[in-house]
Amino acid sequence: MTLSMHLHDPSEVGISARRLADAAALIDRQHADGLTPTVVALVARRGKLVWSHAVGDARPGGPAVSLDSVFPITSMGKPMTAAVVMALVERGMIGLSESASLTLPELADDHEEVLVHHLLTHTSGWNDDDHVAAREANLAEAIATIPDGVDPLTHIMLWPGWGVPRRRGVGELNQYCNFNYSLLGEIVRRVTGDTLDRAMRRYLFEPLGMTSSAMIVGDDLRPRLIERPPGIPLGPDDAGSPLSSNDPLWEGSDDGASGAFASAPDLARFLQLFLDQGMAGNTRVLSRDSVRVMTTNQIPGLGVELGDVTKAEASWGFGFAVAGHEAWPRFGGGLSSPNSVRHGGAGGIDGWADPDSGVVAVYIEVVTEATEEGLPRSWAAHRFQDVVNASVTSRV
Repeated sequence: MTLSMHLHDPSEVGISARRLADAAALIDRQHADGLTPTVVALVARRGKLVWSHAVGDARPGGPAVSLDSVFPITSMGKPMTAAVVMALVERGMIGLSESASLTLPELADDHEEVLVHHLLTHTSGWNDDDHVAAREANLAEAIATIPDGVDPLTHIMLWPGWGVPRRRGVGELNQYCNFNYSLLGEIVRRVTGDTLDRAMRRYLFEPLGMTSSAMIVGDDLRPRLIERPPGIPLGPDDAGSPLSSNDPLWEGSDDGASGAFASAPDLARFLQLFLDQGMAGNTRVLSRDSVRVMTTNQIPGLGVELGDVTKAEASWGFGFAVAGHEAWPRFGGGLSSPNSVRHGGAGGIDGWADPDSGVVAVYIEVVTEATEEGLPRSWAAHRFQDVVNASVTSRV
């Protein structure tokens, strides 16, 4: 099916309107208490939009944010990069079980054992802290070596990492690392001979009707971009954010780890694809097997290390975190189906799809505080997910 953006009565699909009013109240409290200047959220079930809510300003001083406002979705773009990789796998242009160095010879000397599979599941052995340090140490040289035809931010995200050693052997541990998806974006560019933005449009955005999405933002979307207030995470003049999400460098980035922009409805359209087994209406966008490997745990029995948090079971598909049975602090609600898949993004992006309940939901909050690790302090996405899950009144 194609996700219907006409607003339906929640009772048509077994959802309590009264409980969804609790979700609106939660969001309104976040805004009224000064914890966020902006929230947009929506809920769909069985392919029908049943609820949406938007509060706050699209930029300091207005206008009001709307459902069609466009956000930098940061790491929420990683599942999209993974989906494009899978589209190319289906066409024989990339191999999941081949070395990434086959396409990226810069990795050949020290990293031939890193497969495309390891990049998709964050099991390459690279640690994100090492890549952040390498970018900071080599920033001036990276800027001085930007090739013609390559956007600066993509080059800065990728180039300093070629020489960074891995802390672990491949397949030993799940360590979330942006470099893995920067490499995947580069693989897409090299095998297609074009930008990741163009590949996203061809394989995802156009067939799914994602008309408010882009990697490289054009004049058509720029008037609807949200702008963060100064001094908050990813906003201007924030000491913890090396670059504002509204910087022209970010808007022009083609980076596979964090360069995507989208509206909340477009995020929902993307997530619905995985409940519809790769179909968008009568168009097959991804094969059933691609959907299966993206949305089921591809590294069973493997542990995870994320900052100071370690868990026995990572539960990771290709591009998505699979809920599983491990409890994570503020990552997903406690009422989630173990088969639900989700991804978040820096600055307050969250979305999930649950094959058991048929629910797709998106929650985008402009967070105003973050920990040293970049995790939002007051983010209410996990509470929102529990309220939405509790609103389902019928499992059929």
